[in-house]
Amino acid sequence: MATQTVGLDTEVVERIEAIKPKYLSLSGFITLYLDIIESGQVAGLTLPPLQSPHLQHSLNNNQIDRRVEGLDAWPLPSSHEGRREERKITTKKRTPYKFEVPETLDFCKADLETYWNEAKTGKKTAYAAKFLFEQLLKIKNAYGQSTVLEQIELATAKGFESITMNQYEKFGLPSATPKQEPEPLHPAYKVFKAPDPSEGPTTNEILKDLI
Repeated sequence: MATQTVGLDTEVVERIEAIKPKYLSLSGFITLYLDIIESGQVAGLTLPPLQSPHLQHSLNNNQIDRRVEGLDAWPLPSSHEGRREERKITTKKRTPYKFEVPETLDFCKADLETYWNEAKTGKKTAYAAKFLFEQLLKIKNAYGQSTVLEQIELATAKGFESITMNQYEKFGLPSATPKQEPEPLHPAYKVFKAPDPSEGPTTNEILKDLI
């Protein structure tokens, strides 16, 4: 890069020397201000490791003029400047779901809490609880409270993930009792039928004696 000697008034030089950092030369300091004025920020400048150029705030023309004129002090590098501030990222912790049995299932509350806390497998979320309550109410409305209690007891013993109406109707309904066919009678077997008196006197001599 070509250089050119420029004459400056002694007063101007003294004012610049009074405010420029010691680690910058006179020409380097002037160049720095020119870069700041043109771009509004420190760009492409290599500073000591204690000061990072990427963290310098932009200076407006008024601030630059005041510092050049010595009205504002020029901040010297500090061991704390240029360090990135550590941001504390706070992650909101999810509150565990609290299992609460609705009043409509109060008759099986204790059994249902035992199943949920000790035997249930799978996820224990608010959605899972809502689904369980809905299915139990369907079973209750269709088959009664005793059936609900039986299904909760079975689910607790087997560790079911949930209880559903479809499962009960597919696997839990008691099988129908087969119709009993009458036993075949012996060919010589005859059914005695007493005569109806309203039908008139009998002609059977044996029956006449009995009557």
